[in-house]
Amino acid sequence: MRRTLPVVLVVSVLLALAGCAGKKPITPAADLWTQGSEAMDQESWDLAIEKYKALLDQYPFDPNAEQAELRIAQAYYFSNRYPEAIAAFGDFERMHPTSPNLAEIEYRRGLAYLAQHKTPDRDQQAVTNALGSFQNIVDRYPGTPWADRATLRIRECRESLAEHDAGIATFYLRRGSLRAAEARLRGLLRQYPDTDATAQTLWVFAAAWRDRDEPEEAHLALATLAYHRPELPIAAEARDKLATTGGVPAQDPMPALVARIDALAYTPERLAVPSTVSSYPERAGAGQPGAGR
Repeated sequence: MRRTLPVVLVVSVLLALAGCAGKKPITPAADLWTQGSEAMDQESWDLAIEKYKALLDQYPFDPNAEQAELRIAQAYYFSNRYPEAIAAFGDFERMHPTSPNLAEIEYRRGLAYLAQHKTPDRDQQAVTNALGSFQNIVDRYPGTPWADRATLRIRECRESLAEHDAGIATFYLRRGSLRAAEARLRGLLRQYPDTDATAQTLWVFAAAWRDRDEPEEAHLALATLAYHRPELPIAAEARDKLATTGGVPAQDPMPALVARIDALAYTPERLAVPSTVSSYPERAGAGQPGAGR
């Protein structure tokens, strides 16, 4: 006599088989790691991100999990997806505060910020953020190769920021807004005295002051240029002009120039602002910074 399986048991077996048939086979962790690494080697960044994310989702405690997180951030960076890279680098730093890769992480994040910077006349927040990252490397990881690289990037960032402020200073100067122009020059002297942009701006202001028959200011501008950037070609020209008035002083002339700018700030000539002078006008006209933005 043939026995019949209970109906409930048959249904259970069928459901179990159907469930198994609907599930995708789980890829071993080692395979996901290998596939992600091969994609990185081939510069298939999106595929690499996909494989490393699958590894983290399925095997969060895998020995390669930390390295997978780092490579996801790197893949974002190399594929020019800079906002995602910045976020991923930040997440890695928060999750792995003792990682030996933190100096590299900070450096890559600084580069990602810099990559988002367009031109000197645009908002400088990306450069400011990059400068913070590079300075952090120098402060936290001195003597490392990453600190050496960051030092060069700091110079690049400072030059960019100085170039931006120099553009505004010369714009005000051309428009005849002396007080605003000199205030910007004062900021350059305080923050970026060692940059090419500041040296070039001093040269421009020296000529403007000379044309306005303000020899003391012109002399101090040339002296400051020659004192702080003696290696530049325009510094040689500045020394030639200073030769007839005593040459380059032995002491730094910058404090005297800053004091002179401060003393002039509230004179009637400086307070007489021309009609609507702004480096960021609400309605930019032809030839003004901001036109066409």
